[in-house]
Amino acid sequence: MKKKYELDLHVVGGRIREVRKNLRLTQEKAAERTELTGQYWSLLETGRERGSIIAYLQIAAALGLTLDDLFYDDATNIRIQKAFSNEASLKDCTSVEKAIILETLFALKGILERNRER
Repeated sequence: MKKKYELDLHVVGGRIREVRKNLRLTQEKAAERTELTGQYWSLLETGRERGSIIAYLQIAAALGLTLDDLFYDDATNIRIQKAFSNEASLKDCTSVEKAIILETLFALKGILERNRER
């Protein structure tokens, strides 16, 4: 049975690499934004090493990300759900109504993504 909170270091490293490359940074330049060495950054990015929470916080900050972005496939969904749970304008909605609004939002997001690819 798969653990609920299993951390795949290669997936996390791939996310780091993808964002770093999108920002057009070398590993060395990205590492300069942190207290990490370029060599250690490389080990984390390739998933050959498990970093400390401080290391991942530094990486996230250097790349303009959150830890949710690094560790979760559905980080955007998590942020939306948190926002919905605290949203004052939805306080009079039932949990079923909130779920319908959330599903509608995700459907709209999917449509926008598909149209962006065209």
